[in-house]
Amino acid sequence: MKILKAKTSHPKKKILKISDLTYNDYYTKYNVQLDQGVDEINDVMEQPIEVFKHKISKTPRMGVGGKSYIEKQYSVHKGGQRVTRAIQLGYSHIEAIINE
Repeated sequence: MKILKAKTSHPKKKILKISDLTYNDYYTKYNVQLDQGVDEINDVMEQPIEVFKHKISKTPRMGVGGKSYIEKQYSVHKGGQRVTRAIQLGYSHIEAIINE
């Protein structure tokens, strides 16, 4: 378990598995250069990402083209570039603030 930690302390901060997150994969998909200092993250980030917690339905859901849709418990609200950077660096977990 490799964790990308944040310098900032927060009472709602938790460690989440990156594979449990829904995030914008635009930066990975189109190989866009990360900006706003995210490209300089190597072992610690300034702020934790912010995520929303969802209730996962027990009823199977269908997505586009009739494919089964797999719901994830968390979606990234702020920090999608940081998630992309964590994946690039080989991290499996990231610190996040959970908003319910």
